[in-house]
Amino acid sequence: MMGARERGRAVVGGIRLVSAAARGTFLAAVTLFAISSLGMVALLLIGNGLLHELIAHGSTGRVSGRLWLLVLIALIVAGVVSFASAAAAGIHRLLVERTFRYYNEILLRVAASVRLREFDSPEFHDRMQRAKTNDSAPMALAMSVPTLGGALVGVVGVAVGLAVINPLLVAITLVACIPLWLTAKENSESMYAFSFGSTPNDRARFRIERIVNGRESAPEVRAFSLANFLMGRWSRLYDERIAGIETIVRRFLRRSAIGSALGSLVLAGVFAVIYLLMRHGELTLGSAATATAAVLLLANRAQQVASNMGRLIEQGRYVNDLLDLRDWGEQLRPATPVEVTPFQRLRVENVSFRYPASERNALSQISFDINAGEVIAVVGRNGSGKTTLAKLLCGLYDPTEGAVWWDDQSVGNLTDDGGLSEVGAVFQEFGRYWLTAAENIAIGDVDRMDDRTAVEAAAEKAGATEFLSELDNGLDTPLAVEIDGGVDLSGGQWQRVAIARVLFRDASFIVLDEPTAALDAEAEAALFDTIRELREGRTVVIISHRFSTVRSADWVLVLHDGELVEHGSHDDLMALQGRYAHMYSLQSRSYIAGQVQGPGVSVSSTT
Repeated sequence: MMGARERGRAVVGGIRLVSAAARGTFLAAVTLFAISSLGMVALLLIGNGLLHELIAHGSTGRVSGRLWLLVLIALIVAGVVSFASAAAAGIHRLLVERTFRYYNEILLRVAASVRLREFDSPEFHDRMQRAKTNDSAPMALAMSVPTLGGALVGVVGVAVGLAVINPLLVAITLVACIPLWLTAKENSESMYAFSFGSTPNDRARFRIERIVNGRESAPEVRAFSLANFLMGRWSRLYDERIAGIETIVRRFLRRSAIGSALGSLVLAGVFAVIYLLMRHGELTLGSAATATAAVLLLANRAQQVASNMGRLIEQGRYVNDLLDLRDWGEQLRPATPVEVTPFQRLRVENVSFRYPASERNALSQISFDINAGEVIAVVGRNGSGKTTLAKLLCGLYDPTEGAVWWDDQSVGNLTDDGGLSEVGAVFQEFGRYWLTAAENIAIGDVDRMDDRTAVEAAAEKAGATEFLSELDNGLDTPLAVEIDGGVDLSGGQWQRVAIARVLFRDASFIVLDEPTAALDAEAEAALFDTIRELREGRTVVIISHRFSTVRSADWVLVLHDGELVEHGSHDDLMALQGRYAHMYSLQSRSYIAGQVQGPGVSVSSTT
């Protein structure tokens, strides 16, 4: 059960979010709702005066000046209430949109700012998924908060007006709303608890949706006839969610029925009190009629307060989950980033790394040095830890043990965004952005995106100029078939664009993770020439399965099951006759066999 302090925090969090999203719009909406509520109270009091005037002069047929004045005031107030209600609807819609945008901006900034390591943590993904699944929270808050403010003003106004008639009626009427408040509180807590517990189910279901909807996965879904299988799994997950909600709804109905029945009984008692007061001459007929209308209006406004408060508590908890996640992410970022300059020596000192969800290290006790201007190759079979090591060198991961030193500074302390300004990297899973070809290259250094000459030079060095110049609008062609005028590229062409991106960055330390995986032999040879050119004033780390790339490196690091088992030059390692020599010999024999069998025959590398 949620305590009063936690409920209060949820309410305050929800109100603060809506206010921060659009303070002026928020205040305007609250003001308009308040005017509307107070206008209803004013109409009630004016109606009471009209009723007394009619009773007093109805038998004479004379129309007093006070009656005409009350009618005029009633018309003016009714017009103001009508305008306030209409304006509130429009302002409210704008508030919803701005709140939704603000909420999603927080969500995006959290995802963009936390360390890369968190993306390997199930807990982080659960927290992010809860925020995404309940992205209706900002809309519900934007609907509830101003309405709640208006309803509270209405409650106070009607209560004051009713207290003038008889204070006892106010107390009894408000008591009638207690069962509804308790019902709303219990319902909101039940729904939040269900949403919290169903996060793994939601993540699995949304993942299936991304696979079925995704352009990249569409060919395999059809090639393996996966649609029915995936839809069946999706349906089972959704059925589980709906079954849980059905259980909660049944409880909702039971609680609501009991709460409404109790509230109605108390209201019946209020009407009985009004009748008795009238019978004993303590209320006139007009006052009794006004009191009856006031009781109904007060009960309605109090019920709105209870309902909106329950909704605010539930949605406020979702918001607080997100704000807690944001605050936690900000605490992980270094407070004072250090200026990064090209290193003279990069030291990897007893580094171990373990992913959050894993029980074993991906890397264990790795140590080596890289001097400025060297070309280092990293080899090993799949799963040996090569890409993990690359991300550690780039400062994207902090070691579980040990340290990576950029001269005398720990790499983890050199940046506030997880990446080093002096590092450029092409990973196996590089970005394919819905941008023009020029922008896809220029995002390697967003501060220089307008440097068209540098973009063209990077494309030329990466061997991308020829095919990009043949596009309908050249470098200004969008690289996405999902948008008008866009085109897609082959895997090898995309890889050259990614390489051009890192060349445009003009960093002093470059990491290339399988840079030739999708390149043909001619493009690969051209890239090697580029890499040789990059050595001038730069340090290059290449992760590759192709040993034709590796043998020209100054040093070769051989990883096996997360450990550095061999290191040295190509000649040294061949003379050692260890794991590297064995892998090199296997690939050489595969290459010779492919040449003997002739062109068009594909021979897989055993490495």
